[in-house]
Amino acid sequence: MESRPHHPKLSQKTAVETMQRLEGIVASAMDGIITIDDEQRVILFNPAAERMFGLPANEALGQHISRFMPERHRPAHAAHIHRFTETGVTNRQMGSLGAISGLRADGKEFPIEASISQVEIGGERLATVILRDITERKAAEDALLESRRRMEGIVESAMDALITVDEGQQIVLFNPAAERMFGIAAKDAIGSPIERFIPERFRHGHAAHIRLFKETGVTNRRMGALGAISGLRANGEEFPVEASISQVRIGDGKLATVILRDITERKANEDSRQLLAREVDHRAKNALAVVQALVSLTRAETKEAFIVAVRGRVSALSRAHSLLAQNRWEGGDLAAVLTEETRAYQSVNQLMIGGPSVTLTPNTVQPVSLLIHELATNAVKYGALSVTEGRVDVSWRILPSLELELRWTETGGPAVQKPETRGFGSTLVTEVATRQLAGELDISWPPTGMRLIATLPRSVYRPDISTGSVSGEEVAPKSLEAGSAGRILVVEDETLIAMELCNELESRGWEVVGPAATTDEAMRLVGGSQLPDVAVLDVNLGGKPVYPFAEWLQTHGVPFLFCTGYEQLDDHHGFKNRTTIRKPVNMTLLEGELRRIRQLT
Repeated sequence: MESRPHHPKLSQKTAVETMQRLEGIVASAMDGIITIDDEQRVILFNPAAERMFGLPANEALGQHISRFMPERHRPAHAAHIHRFTETGVTNRQMGSLGAISGLRADGKEFPIEASISQVEIGGERLATVILRDITERKAAEDALLESRRRMEGIVESAMDALITVDEGQQIVLFNPAAERMFGIAAKDAIGSPIERFIPERFRHGHAAHIRLFKETGVTNRRMGALGAISGLRANGEEFPVEASISQVRIGDGKLATVILRDITERKANEDSRQLLAREVDHRAKNALAVVQALVSLTRAETKEAFIVAVRGRVSALSRAHSLLAQNRWEGGDLAAVLTEETRAYQSVNQLMIGGPSVTLTPNTVQPVSLLIHELATNAVKYGALSVTEGRVDVSWRILPSLELELRWTETGGPAVQKPETRGFGSTLVTEVATRQLAGELDISWPPTGMRLIATLPRSVYRPDISTGSVSGEEVAPKSLEAGSAGRILVVEDETLIAMELCNELESRGWEVVGPAATTDEAMRLVGGSQLPDVAVLDVNLGGKPVYPFAEWLQTHGVPFLFCTGYEQLDDHHGFKNRTTIRKPVNMTLLEGELRRIRQLT
């Protein structure tokens, strides 16, 4: 076989062309290319490197490579290059060196990504680094990270519950508000089906709704658009929620996010408003019906007398209505009711009112107003108020049975006798007292003047000692033998109140243990001796609650009640509905409640 002749000029030309191509590639490369010798000095610095570092190649060549990196990284870089050249590895790919920084000629640092390779040429080892400026990418990544952090912050701090589910309805996000709302930790909720937090009777409808929502292609539905729905807490409690829902496609799947708002309080307010509207409607119609009945039943000999009678009775209803409105329909003070109905006669000192503070229930105010109006009208026409020398005493008290006794006593008027027939006014008084108020009525006609005693059940009033006593002092009962009523523990830190309370209880036959000003003192008094039959506890003892001692009494079967100036007790210890007497103390009410709770025990 004949061999092809060798052409030295052709080989040289090919080599030159190859070199030129390589130089063109290096010169046009978008990444910076830097080659260094064994001493880590730059022997190649392409145009991209010039632009990257802001330095022309003629100034970079011969410089130590460390010039192009921050000073704090130089020792580690030198060690890294040394290890790399000794390993014999020819290259390391882009990004394998991790996050590193470059240093521009103006001293500004910037993030770079690098690959490195080495080759031995003529016994000399050369290393080439390809650098990529990732400033923009790093800024985008940082912005994305910051955006993610902000989003996480929004999700974490949101007042509404956020729950995200995948296409299988499994929870993938459960924010802190959702934890608080449903009473379960996120780690226990994530991975669970969303129906876990939906009452069972609604689950089928929920699944159908979600399926329809996905099929429509709608991306979101606003808060409230789903109507009134219910959630299910981890403890099994249902509660009303308002929800919005949105969906987004991530890759090949969809995620749905529900924002939930607990509207328990709002729902309660709405229910209260509806109840109030119904109550106002009922009361308005009831008031009209009462007026209609008064007009229909009133009898008079003349038109003028009829007008006066009707006007007086309707005015009594109106005054009662105004009093109820002032008290937000929570009841009315008995003294205020009596004062309003007899105001016209008080200026001439013919009428005296006195008794303990008692608040009538809302349903009792108008009947009592009518009753007093009829008595006053009768007294003006025929009784003590028909003459200047006449006098009317109105008093009331709480009986040991806790019934309310109301007395109307006339003196100094014309001689009276029991009427042979009963008019509408008398009928109204009797019907109001016995039927509407479910009480007992005792009316007598001694020559000195008419007397009425109405004994009304406990249900017509509630104790309200917050306003103190009205005109007239309550008469203390006759002193009884000490201890005949039983042993009572008094816990009260105000000295004067404690002294008065103990004196009053002793005068009523109680053997008083104490008074104790602290729970520790109370425990010393009863802990090692005979337990009391009953106890009276002030709620706040020098800033410390009495509840722990109350729990001790409850555990040991000792009945007790609270005596306090607070309008509402703390429900933390379960004593919110415990019998409570408001300060200043009405002793008749206190004693009645003490006997009642002792009998219950």
